[in-house]
Amino acid sequence: EFPHSPLLIMAPQPSKDLGKSAGKAAVRSKIPPDQLLWYEKVSLVAGSTMMIVLLPFVGTIVGSAVLWDALDRGFMGRPLDGILMTSATKFNDLTHDFNKKFVKNSEDSYMVNTVILLGIVIPSCWLYCLYSTLTHGFSPLLCFAYHVFRIGPYFMNFAYVYTLCHKEGHTRLGLWRPEYKFLNNIFNWWIGLFYGVLPSSFAYGHSINHHKYNNGPYDVVTTSDKPRDNFRNFLCYLPRWFGYASNITTTIQFYKEGNLQIALKMVTGSLYFLSFACLVSFLSPIFAFWYVLFPMGENVLLLACVNWCWHAFLSPDDPEDEFVGSITIFDGPINVLHEDYHVVHHQYPGAHWTKHPDLYKKHEKTGEYADHVATMFRNTHAFEMFFLIILREYDQMAEKFYDPKDKLSHDEKKELIKKRLRTCWWGPRANLNIKLQGKEIGNLMDGRPNVDSKKTD
Repeated sequence: EFPHSPLLIMAPQPSKDLGKSAGKAAVRSKIPPDQLLWYEKVSLVAGSTMMIVLLPFVGTIVGSAVLWDALDRGFMGRPLDGILMTSATKFNDLTHDFNKKFVKNSEDSYMVNTVILLGIVIPSCWLYCLYSTLTHGFSPLLCFAYHVFRIGPYFMNFAYVYTLCHKEGHTRLGLWRPEYKFLNNIFNWWIGLFYGVLPSSFAYGHSINHHKYNNGPYDVVTTSDKPRDNFRNFLCYLPRWFGYASNITTTIQFYKEGNLQIALKMVTGSLYFLSFACLVSFLSPIFAFWYVLFPMGENVLLLACVNWCWHAFLSPDDPEDEFVGSITIFDGPINVLHEDYHVVHHQYPGAHWTKHPDLYKKHEKTGEYADHVATMFRNTHAFEMFFLIILREYDQMAEKFYDPKDKLSHDEKKELIKKRLRTCWWGPRANLNIKLQGKEIGNLMDGRPNVDSKKTD
């Protein structure tokens, strides 16, 4: 009955009969929302163990990076207003005319400096730490300093690595000009090695699976089977994200769907990362653990938080409602390459980041965001929203909720937020107001990286 096995997502081949209209009969939950099935209890133990092991280290490093930014701006203003980030922006402006020669879109000229920092400086620091470990033994202080520098002030290096791995994965024709096409996969296949990214996870696992099923039952990182305003449910979710981040569940899913070519590409990316880890482990096991495997654990914990936030809300009347199912954030302090327009990203997966504001305005002018009472917030960011969600801070979320028609009262916003956080699309807690007919496994999107020409008129 349920498409997910106890620990892995091993779905049968999806039906090709998609897109039928929904019926009127409601889908009722088969178990109390707080009850866990036996395999969910196994996931809870696994997720709790991951949290207990990772949180002290990841939290200390991320907290230090946030403190770094606060010190840089003298504890005044908003995040990233300090000397370092301001100087970086000015340097990108100064080098724009020269750097734009290397990229297809002139607005991506910053990538040249980004590659120098993340693809040369960070790996050079990594090599120095390896040399120091082999020569003088493992130094916890050096390891800590490296990781704080690696993720950057307010973890901006981390944010840009994953955002650019994401953008690169959606742009199969590449972001660089033809004469520099050797750089087309540099974020996923080189820089990502130092940030726990397994090649193929973004290019295939994310762009094809996630964007095909859009948080539905056959999405390997779906959040829609449990209420999201529950920290215990997030702990149960961590093993699911690990399965995706390690390319395990996506490989299985593609194989079961008969997409053997993509499954093989997933295996290739996994073997590439595994070979790198084994080579480093041969030189120094403790170094491999802290400098290769630890960043992958960091990936699992932090990106699981982000995805839990991006797809925390569902419409009980239509789980495919893209304006509700993905969030939009305005005036956020860390809106890296307009990732906060997440509805736009799911509507136009291959659109260049500079087009996101205009694509939002296109649908905003037609009244679609207002008519759907889209899930929109102001003056926040993904990590803050994650904590507001799991801590059930409905009042704060209601204060930040943006209602274009300005018709909802504070209490009505709270109730709307609660309802959307607790709506479950599939599984034993499914509680939709409709009977699914053809929407059982996801929507009609095929995960193509390019923008649908019909949507860009």
